[in-house]
Amino acid sequence: MSELPVAVIILAAGASERFGQPKMLLDWRGKPLIAHVADVVLASPARPVVIVLGAHAEEIRRALGERSVQIVVNPNWREGMSASVRAGLAALPSDVAATLFVLGDQPNITPELLARLIARFRETNAPIVEPRFRDRPGSPALFSREMFAELTQIMGDKGGRSLIKKYAERVAVVQVNDLTALEDIDTLEDYKHQMSDLKYQDTRALAKIRAVVSDMDGVLWRGNKPMPGLPDFFAFLREHNIRFILATNNATRTAAQYAAKLAEFGAQVSEAEILPSCDVVSDYLTTIAPPGTRVFVVGEAALAQSLQARGFVVSEGEAEIVVAGLDRQATYAKLAHATRLIRKGARFIGTNPDKTWPSETEITPGAGAILAFLEASTDVKPFIVAKPEPVMFQQALARLGSRPKGTVMIGDRLETDILGGQRAALKTIFVLSGISTEADIERHGIHPDWMFRDISELTQVWQSVIE
Repeated sequence: MSELPVAVIILAAGASERFGQPKMLLDWRGKPLIAHVADVVLASPARPVVIVLGAHAEEIRRALGERSVQIVVNPNWREGMSASVRAGLAALPSDVAATLFVLGDQPNITPELLARLIARFRETNAPIVEPRFRDRPGSPALFSREMFAELTQIMGDKGGRSLIKKYAERVAVVQVNDLTALEDIDTLEDYKHQMSDLKYQDTRALAKIRAVVSDMDGVLWRGNKPMPGLPDFFAFLREHNIRFILATNNATRTAAQYAAKLAEFGAQVSEAEILPSCDVVSDYLTTIAPPGTRVFVVGEAALAQSLQARGFVVSEGEAEIVVAGLDRQATYAKLAHATRLIRKGARFIGTNPDKTWPSETEITPGAGAILAFLEASTDVKPFIVAKPEPVMFQQALARLGSRPKGTVMIGDRLETDILGGQRAALKTIFVLSGISTEADIERHGIHPDWMFRDISELTQVWQSVIE
């Protein structure tokens, strides 16, 4: 299994004559198309990033600004894609194990897709890794170094498709759930279609959803203010026998406290349908440590209570495990003691990575701020159990008795709720009532399946496709 770097070559040399202007400079939700694609690639683990330009090279170079990419100008761009492939390969350092070829007009690729292709390559050592939607192949494809020499022999306006066909039995495949991730922009009609707002994507597939994992803060309420249509949302789910788990990264309340809060808002939800991160971390610890293990807690009462209920000893002195989350009463002395324990070898477990959380009126520091302090003071990264990491999703699906197919994640944070749902192979619904904004979709390169203003709008649309 190779651990050498995997590069990316972005092919952006064409003249785009059908557009009447440089295609790479088309607006993509506030930035030039090539800049958006470069930002998505730079958010992935692939390095180095080489961009091959040809026509309009200087204009496109300016549009890329100070991004950490290597620009190569292909003087023979009129010879077709193969000339740009050769120019890109010639620019790669000798220590790369493979390269991904990304088209400069593929706006819907994601850092996660690129990471999955790289992971598949490292798992299999296959000479070629290709994404597919069902049986339909697409780009970006990955080619290992052993394919480089043959790639340079291809001529004309062709890429590596002939090699994929030649070595079909050796190609490793990564399945994708969204065809748009593989689509490029060939025509103005393609551009207009792909630029359409997420909220207008086909919602008919909502009718196939049979289970829900939903965030709470920023989705069901902000602070102590319920979102419009909160009781109607739960009435809709129960009427249509759609099972749900309310999974929150907030570890400061117990499931019983959340159930009481929902009841005050007119929604009857059982404790078994609520999964706060304090319970996720406690249940996880039962898989790695025996009852009686000492745990030092940087967190609030709900976290300590959950740990004690599962037989752990919450210690103010020595401890084998440090569990940290949001602690609005945290002191320097408490953080210093946690630092000392971690430096002595205690396991460092984080409830959730949220740097902020939404109150009724403002954005305030979250658990991620506490974790950042401890990571900086110990040089140890915490093992995080809540979104976007898999432990919370595994526990939620187990409670639901459901599989990822037919299950949707509803959340207001792209980098935790939506990213975590995608990593767990769930469909995702992004609501604009909490932390992340529509503009953040492009900034993070995280694209949900659907977007709605809030749960009220979601309920109305979902009801309409079922009826």
